[in-house]
Amino acid sequence: MSQNTKYLISLVEKCREESDIGQRIAILEFINCLLPVETKLRIPSLITNSGVDNILSSLEVRLSPPIYNQF
Repeated sequence: MSQNTKYLISLVEKCREESDIGQRIAILEFINCLLPVETKLRIPSLITNSGVDNILSSLEVRLSPPIYNQF
């Protein structure tokens, strides 16, 4: 996992911990600025806390390395 990916994941965690919706949106927009053009998110202008959570969840899936079964 690259340093950039680790940094993005730490920002996602920071955003999840934030309680103020304005700060959460600001962190989410900052994360979006750091993403490559092909993976940038389309963030709606009107968004709720649950909407931010949904976007953060999809980001975590994209950023996390795949997990393989080890039998």
